Amino acid sequence: MPLIAQENQIIESRVLRAPREIVFRMFTEAEHVSHWWGPRGFRTHTTLMEVRPGGLWTHTMIGPDGTEYPNEVRYEIVDAPEKLVYEHINDPLFRATITFTEKGAQETEILFVMDFLDVRLRNAVAERGAVEGLQDTLARFEEVLSTYTGEEFVLIRELNAPRELVYRSWTEPDRLEKWFGPAGTKLIVKRADIREGGHFVYGMQLPDGNTMWGRWTFRDLTPFSRIVLVTSFVDENEQPIAPPMVKDFPVEMLST
Repeated sequence: MPLIAQENQIIESRVLRAPREIVFRMFTEAEHVSHWWGPRGFRTHTTLMEVRPGGLWTHTMIGPDGTEYPNEVRYEIVDAPEKLVYEHINDPLFRATITFTEKGAQETEILFVMDFLDVRLRNAVAERGAVEGLQDTLARFEEVLSTYTGEEFVLIRELNAPRELVYRSWTEPDRLEKWFGPAGTKLIVKRADIREGGHFVYGMQLPDGNTMWGRWTFRDLTPFSRIVLVTSFVDENEQPIAPPMVKDFPVEMLST
């Protein structure tokens, strides 16, 4: 049975076609959240995301007209991949409980409950569009998840070079500029923060003069042994965008 909201609550649920571990991960990693958090037309910029009890999530939602809405969240419970509980500690004050329930190997039900101090505050927030905003947010989340396939593409090539040199060629911008990208393109390095959790933001200048922008988010950098990164598309201002090429191209790709 659907959960009936109390007078001081806003509740939304949705069944998503993705495994629970993937749903939870895309809900708790900043590079994923930036693609879907907020109502339609909004962008979200995260400055801090510490998904642990007592950790903070500091982010700014940017409306279609450029208005910025600062948000600060403190996590209370992080029970991966089943449950998140956090306090929204700036205006408006509320407590959010998000549960992730398996509905099969490839489906997950997400239940999002917002608890306010009283019905007056709940109604004031609802009048400002919070109900529709939450519905929009979960709809966008579902759209992003729909690009997930779980399929792997494996490419192996043996190189006549020392392992250390190959590793440096992937992690040093001046070396990347000499080879990365299809023939006829030029790599433009905008930002190079080569560390775990850091970002490498680059442009791929095409022969016709147009430039496609991308971003790597480093998950693992084990010197001379292993690189794990997430590739996503951004604009020149580093804001996430849909893939500009093939319609069904993944929004993000995990590479090892």
